[in-house]
Amino acid sequence: MKRGSIAGRVPGALILALAALASPVRANDSAATLDAGGLVLVRDDAIELASEDLRIAIDRIDVDYVFRNRSKAPRTLRLAFPLPPIDGAELSFSALSLPVRGSANFVGFTVKADGKAVEPALEERAFHGTQEITERLKRHGLPFNPLRREELEAALKRLSPADLKALHKADLLSDETADAGAQWRSEAKFHWEQTFPADAELRIAHSYAPIAGNWFLSPKEAAARDFRARYCLDDAGLAGVRRLAAAKPEGYTRAFEVPYIVTTARNWAGRIGRFTLTVDKARADALVSFCRQGVRKTGPTTFVWEARDYVPDSDLRVLIVSNDPALLGDR
Repeated sequence: MKRGSIAGRVPGALILALAALASPVRANDSAATLDAGGLVLVRDDAIELASEDLRIAIDRIDVDYVFRNRSKAPRTLRLAFPLPPIDGAELSFSALSLPVRGSANFVGFTVKADGKAVEPALEERAFHGTQEITERLKRHGLPFNPLRREELEAALKRLSPADLKALHKADLLSDETADAGAQWRSEAKFHWEQTFPADAELRIAHSYAPIAGNWFLSPKEAAARDFRARYCLDDAGLAGVRRLAAAKPEGYTRAFEVPYIVTTARNWAGRIGRFTLTVDKARADALVSFCRQGVRKTGPTTFVWEARDYVPDSDLRVLIVSNDPALLGDR
């Protein structure tokens, strides 16, 4: 599929930007993003994805699916929603804020099947490199998620100096004190068994809060080739960035990025019959840019892209540029 920017074809387009883990730190208050997406399962050729309606905003991602069981018998499969992995060795604690603090469900994930709430199980594991350290952390009463700082600090204060030294020697802590940072990676997923009725459709809807990155964006950075390619930012979009930056005495504006993994849909049989993407930039005076061609403006802040018989070929990174730092709310 060809890619293009909507910034140049939609007046006053919003630049919605979410920074990836590998993105460089841009300022003291810059924040990383963590990629998440849709549901995954073991591939089953009887289950097809008839439609997917995806709505992306800075504060919430909502996905509505219609699945169709093409077989003459019910099919029971295990569905999963992987949470973004969190690596304490790579992320800055001060730069990353979880949408739901103090909870294993740190993105506030919810799911319904045919309108009825589902209560999925949660599997949490911890790794250092390729080595699983789940049981070791359990023995010491340490949280799997490195960003649960209050819980981590309380647990480390209960450990003996010898235990702290041993954990530091194993490269699991940044130092030998109770103020050390976790150097491990947490991986978690929600999962549940779902029965797909014979020769019928099943509607599944899920929602979660994305971990959106935000940083100070200068016109020079926006003009860089890699930056423009990442978000398919065209000349009109770049002019919009310059206009927003010029309105601020410091000479820069604010960028936000929201990522979404679309390619997990390849787990389903065949193509997605109908795929609809809606991006909401939140403010009419913001800019938006992302790599899809043929986007329509449907409202003051909303843009829609549609496809038929769709095979996802690339994941989404939506860039939003605005002078309003409050787009992320209280996070």
